[in-house]
Amino acid sequence: MTPDNRSDVAMARVTHYSGIMRTTLFTMLGIAAIIEFGPGGYSASLATLVVAVTLYGILAGGVALDDINNLRQDLDEDTANTAYGRGLMARNIPLLKMISTVLLALIGAAELYTIFV
Repeated sequence: MTPDNRSDVAMARVTHYSGIMRTTLFTMLGIAAIIEFGPGGYSASLATLVVAVTLYGILAGGVALDDINNLRQDLDEDTANTAYGRGLMARNIPLLKMISTVLLALIGAAELYTIFV
């Protein structure tokens, strides 16, 4: 893989991750609005939607972050020795993945709790 190709793929995956998180969070916001302003009570379809959106954010976001981490580890030596490369290698992508997963799971759990209680 050429450095230009790797850069293009990495930028595309970062864009994909941003899109996944934007879609997930706006959908969670919409579900929260439905829960707050809706008729109330249990809704199986709304609970299923919360689970699906939470899993989508966790799984798709995790795959995008794994790809970004793999591309980062495949940097050629010349790029890795630049200021950009050193900065890129200093980022803790696995920690970002864990934080993202935990936060999305907490949002999903809070919405499910509100639906069931």
